[in-house]
Amino acid sequence: MSGHILVQPEALHAAAAELDAAAARLETSLSVNGVALRPPPSGAEEVSFLAAGYFGALADGFFPAALASISELHEAAATLRAQAAGYADGDRVFGEALAAGGPQ
Repeated sequence: MSGHILVQPEALHAAAAELDAAAARLETSLSVNGVALRPPPSGAEEVSFLAAGYFGALADGFFPAALASISELHEAAATLRAQAAGYADGDRVFGEALAAGGPQ
C-alpha cells in the first residue's frame, strides 16, 4: 500500500464554493425570515405576551449562533482555497524539478 495522497485543487475549490453558497443561503434566509422569529403577541393577555417574549428570547440566542455559523462557513471555504493553492504550488515546484532533471 502506498502512502501517496491524491489531491485535486479543483475539487477543493468546488467544495469552497459550496460552503460559500451555503453561507449565502443562510444569510439570505436570516434577513428575509428574521422578523418571523420575533412574532408580536397574538393578544393582549399575559399568555400572549409571555409566548412572544419566549420566541424573542430564542431569537436572541439563535441570531448570534447563525451569524457565527456564516462566518465559520466562509472561513472554512477560505482554508480550502488556501490548501488548494498550496497543493497547486507544490505540484508546480515538483513538476519544475522533474523537468529540470530532478534534485541537483
